[in-house]
Amino acid sequence: RVPLQKVAAQGGCHDTVPVRPAAGLRLHFLAAPGMPLDRWPRHQSGSRLIWLASVGSVVAVGSSGSGSMPGVTSAPEGSVRRTLQDDPAFQLKGYQRNVEEDPACSRDPNWNAFRTELMALPEELRIDLAYRITMEWGLENATIVDEQAKICIIGVLTVQYLFAKFLLLEAGSVEAAAHSFRFVDTHAGALHPDLFDTASGSGQIWPVTAEDVDSIRRQILRASVGGGSGGPNRRRRFKNAFGLHDGDWSQVWNWRPNGEPPGTVGPGEGGAAEVGAPRPSFKIYVYEPQDYPALRRLARGAAFCKHNQWGMEVALHDWFLACPCRTDNPDDADLFLVPHYTACLINHADTFAGCDTKQLCNATGDLFMDLLGSSKHYRRTEGGRDHVFVWGSGMGADGPFPAWRDWVPNAIFLMTETELWNPYREVTRASFTPHKDILVPGRLTIEDMMGLVRLGKPLEERPNLGHFIGWGGAPPPPVV
Repeated sequence: RVPLQKVAAQGGCHDTVPVRPAAGLRLHFLAAPGMPLDRWPRHQSGSRLIWLASVGSVVAVGSSGSGSMPGVTSAPEGSVRRTLQDDPAFQLKGYQRNVEEDPACSRDPNWNAFRTELMALPEELRIDLAYRITMEWGLENATIVDEQAKICIIGVLTVQYLFAKFLLLEAGSVEAAAHSFRFVDTHAGALHPDLFDTASGSGQIWPVTAEDVDSIRRQILRASVGGGSGGPNRRRRFKNAFGLHDGDWSQVWNWRPNGEPPGTVGPGEGGAAEVGAPRPSFKIYVYEPQDYPALRRLARGAAFCKHNQWGMEVALHDWFLACPCRTDNPDDADLFLVPHYTACLINHADTFAGCDTKQLCNATGDLFMDLLGSSKHYRRTEGGRDHVFVWGSGMGADGPFPAWRDWVPNAIFLMTETELWNPYREVTRASFTPHKDILVPGRLTIEDMMGLVRLGKPLEERPNLGHFIGWGGAPPPPVV
């Protein structure tokens, strides 16, 4: 008998379930209909916890020949089997219905009148109208903004986008633009980029597209490197977009074999680091989606894709854009980052026709080949040895880029999962290569980390190590 001590999900947990070991034992996660998570029983006792990310109760079912299992319940005969998609968290949201049924927000007289007037104005005058209705409707109040987003989320996004664009490109205030863009980022994060463009009519119904939002995001990050001694024509920004200042970077760039401290960036050295800042120990060029049509499709919807584990692909793209190590001169670069959000986009199966996580995605693979084939930098080294890719899901590099071994076998991969992906039966070698690749954690939100710290026990009280593999069949040989 193997004790499954407790199974906890989202702060709730269930009593001990003893199960008999059997070949091919499967754990099925069933949504608990009608039971919100905050009403699940909570137990504070028990020293051994196996935390599983489920949304409902756990039913243990043995393979054929395993016999009955005392203490284990099963779904009533004849009942409808439920999946994750039946959980309320996955149901169609109210704003999504509004977006699909009435993208112009014509059912609301205020938003309909605003949109009609806005689209009739020249581009340079739209910010004036956006400012006026912000004041008249109280849209500087976050509570009111959230309420209006339920009525016309794409209208709220348009107003916020116009402000962020004006503050960055005309007022020249990166800090103010970044503050305004946070609201854009929050609300755009609710919409898949395809749904966003459907709602905006690709700029014909509302004067903003998913690509516009991505572009202003990158521009703000590029302008948010910070550091340096400043100058007479520039207000100095002490920290970069991730809160790091010159003192922090001097510790980062100090990682040299001889232990010497980094030098100081001087005039005319190029790169994103400002004059007077610690000199980076390497320079990285970040491919710009605006320059490559294929990359515009691979790296779209950053606000939508920044969530959960897959968001590491977005986070590291953001990181290098705001890093003093970035250079916009490819001739000075030691490394080249190829940004993409395929972990997110492929997991949403409607993004690329014929692609989900159950088969290799030739559609994205073709885009990667188009990108590298048109790149002036790809052939500088053999097998893409100076190129960097981030792969943020269990698909690794094989799912999004099936032909990577022919194109970039020597590239540096930053990966959140390193083993073989079970659905890819034709792939027998993992895409992680220990001597050149780097294992990185999946993205966690601050709320996630705070919750884990709060629930975690001291190490001495946790004598057992649990390993959850995530599929029902036997694990592949590398895992065993």
